[in-house]
Amino acid sequence: MKKLFTLLFIGSMIASCSDDNSINDIEEPEAAVSLEEQVAEGKFDNSSLGIYEGVFTTLDGSQRSTVAIKLDGKNEPVVSFLFPDGTKSSIKAASTSKAQAGTINFSDDKFSFDFNVEEDGTNPEVTNVTYAGKEGDIIIFKETSKGAVSPKTGTYDCVDCEGHPELGEPGALQTFNIVITDGAESDMEVQLTLNTRTYYGNMTQSSCEESAFGDYTTCKLNGTIAGNTGPVTVNPSNTRTTFHQYRSGTGDCSTIQGVMSYTSSLFGGPFIMAFNTDDPIGPNGDCL
Repeated sequence: MKKLFTLLFIGSMIASCSDDNSINDIEEPEAAVSLEEQVAEGKFDNSSLGIYEGVFTTLDGSQRSTVAIKLDGKNEPVVSFLFPDGTKSSIKAASTSKAQAGTINFSDDKFSFDFNVEEDGTNPEVTNVTYAGKEGDIIIFKETSKGAVSPKTGTYDCVDCEGHPELGEPGALQTFNIVITDGAESDMEVQLTLNTRTYYGNMTQSSCEESAFGDYTTCKLNGTIAGNTGPVTVNPSNTRTTFHQYRSGTGDCSTIQGVMSYTSSLFGGPFIMAFNTDDPIGPNGDCL
């Protein structure tokens, strides 16, 4: 009887160990990898899939927002808008297609536009933009593993525009949107409005310096925008008072501000304007 009990005990121990090994051999399911993580890893660098970011404005300068279009090839394409006051809006593609390339239409009761991109993710373009019955404009760029795209909304107004019939009185704000295209200290694409038209330009960063405590970095800005009857020069005096400032090491929570001058072949000049990006939306409502 004692021998039988011993054999039963040993058998149960073997079975128990066998069960434990079976449990340990079961692989846990891999955690889902987000679209943002896949983009950062370079999975979509040469694909129409991924994330496209940019800025929107109505042509009259009354509305502006950042834009993010997400294509994962599994779900319906979706676009998100973030307005300066923190209001958010999301729209799915008008059709049920999970299109990866070609033209995709987005529309709801306010927004409508067409998004087009090549199969390799090049030449992203947004056309036929309307918002609440007003014509608009969107510029968009593809995010890749090589550098983050960072869009920012902003405005400009006149400091000294006497003699120009369209720039308006001081305090009459117009759109001055920015897209940082390839990391915190890369070039910036500019989108601004004047007299129901949109104009584009480029700004470069230089002479970047960290603050004494290393909490933020400040870079000088220079650039040119193609005006209607002449060039707009960003930072005409070439000083560090026209700058991009951001939290060091992250590129987050940045502000862009300075002056620009416009010389017109019709109205003379230079006309002086000041620009500033909108305050970032965050826990403290500020950058530093």
